[in-house]
Amino acid sequence: MDQPELLESEDLALLRMEQARLLKERAWGSSVLVEFIVVYTAVIMALVNSRVIAAVWFALGTTMVVVAYFFGKFAAREGITKENVSGFLRGHRIVSAVTGLVWGGFAIYQIDYASELTIFLGCLTVFSITIGGLLPSSAYRATYIALASTSLPPLGFYIAFTAPGGLALLGMGVIVYYLFAMFISARVEIDTRETIAARNARTLNEKIVTQNRLYLQASEEKSRFLAATSHDLSQPLQSQGFFMKALRDMLETQSQHDMLDKVEESWRAQKDLLQGIVDVSRIDSGAIVPRIVPVKLAEECHKLVDEFTSNERSPPLDKVQFDDVEVETDPLLLARILRNLLSNARKFTPQDGHVSFYAERVGQIARITISDSGQGISQEDQDRIFDEYVRVGGEGATPGLGLGLSIVQRLCELLDIGIDLRSAPGEGTTFYLSVPLAGAKAEGPAAIANDGDPFDGAPLVVLVDDEPAVTEAMAAVLTSWKCQVISASSSKQALEIVALTESDPALLLIDKRLGPDDDGVDLIAAIREECNAQIPAILMSGNLGNLAGYNEGDAIIYLNKPIEPGDLQVAMQDMLQNAHPANA
Repeated sequence: MDQPELLESEDLALLRMEQARLLKERAWGSSVLVEFIVVYTAVIMALVNSRVIAAVWFALGTTMVVVAYFFGKFAAREGITKENVSGFLRGHRIVSAVTGLVWGGFAIYQIDYASELTIFLGCLTVFSITIGGLLPSSAYRATYIALASTSLPPLGFYIAFTAPGGLALLGMGVIVYYLFAMFISARVEIDTRETIAARNARTLNEKIVTQNRLYLQASEEKSRFLAATSHDLSQPLQSQGFFMKALRDMLETQSQHDMLDKVEESWRAQKDLLQGIVDVSRIDSGAIVPRIVPVKLAEECHKLVDEFTSNERSPPLDKVQFDDVEVETDPLLLARILRNLLSNARKFTPQDGHVSFYAERVGQIARITISDSGQGISQEDQDRIFDEYVRVGGEGATPGLGLGLSIVQRLCELLDIGIDLRSAPGEGTTFYLSVPLAGAKAEGPAAIANDGDPFDGAPLVVLVDDEPAVTEAMAAVLTSWKCQVISASSSKQALEIVALTESDPALLLIDKRLGPDDDGVDLIAAIREECNAQIPAILMSGNLGNLAGYNEGDAIIYLNKPIEPGDLQVAMQDMLQNAHPANA
């Protein structure tokens, strides 16, 4: 049996069970109605024919009513199930057929052609039971067919072939009535089926609404928990990351660098766990909106090379070569994709292995390749490696939630970046990214070294965060980048300092939540009004979801805490380069 036939069979079985339940529920009402017809026709028989015939009819008719009632009441006493529904319906058809034989047979028996009224009384008897039977038996048409077919046709044919003169035509009328009753019963069953389907659909819809309400409540509780957790955890991770960045420049011995590498590795694992949950939630909620701009690919890649080569404990990057091209993408999200892939490549590559990172122009795209000499990925695992919470590598797999590649794929879809994977066990893994070009520059390998200061002209940056540790750590890194820094912990303090500063800030670096009734978006607007300039701003937050009052069209970009120093540098360079000269 194929799938459609199987589904149809299951639907029919469910319908039959519902019809059987209705018959069982209507046993009392059906019996009362039929008993009324028995009494009614017995009274007429006593007046038209004889009291003896009426008494016999009353006894037979009542007996069948009692049999039908007790069958409906006590058959399948444990309730209608898939196992007993067929037997119950079969028994109901038999009882109905016997009832029809009794009614039709007695109608024929009491006919006396010497009295025309007995002919009409016989027709009235079977008409009454078949008309009344449409209501109690309408739940299951086969029961009504059994009742009508054993009462109407025998009476009709008897009158048609035995009645004198024109009375024989009355028998043909009974047959016509039988055919009409069959048609009406079909229509009644269709209506009954639709009623049952509508009731079931209403019940199912109520269950779905209730279930959805529970799911929505659970989702809202989860969102509130994630929002509170991400904000509370991101603040200390934020300050730790920038403190480590500032501390690295002060270290003198290799052993000190090695120790900091271990600390940073532990910190990055914690940050990645939090960042993975936050990123998945924000992508799914639509809170991440890409900011597509022309990006010099080689420059962005070099920043990542510098970031990853600072840790000498990991396998070295080789074949670091980037064609000098511009691509159309979001630089921060692209950096997030590449950082995840590079981190994975080094994580799964032995110390004596190698990781390749290069980009080249291929037609109208820039193809970025990240290749490692690690253990490789089996074909079976390749089919699921981009799924959430999937980690490969068996017992020796590195710790984590398995969200990194899922985030990579989602961000690639968001940025319209093609991603391809080539791997085999023991042969390493290679990822290919296809990024649309904005316009080709002179092709050829770009220089790797990038030792200059990240910012020209010592831009004045206003840094506002209500966490002192975050402000101190970020200020130390910004100063090492040759930025002038004005730091504050509240909107009031920031506005007072800006009002006393002779030159306008080049960039605002503001936390979203600065305290009760103190909002970073409002502070950005207030500083711009104070300076009468559309100063570019970076809004930071550890919250999930969309931010109220935040609009990218207002020269504001959003970074989710904890922020990588490299991501912050990219965002700052992007904002400063795209700022209007009058507002710089």
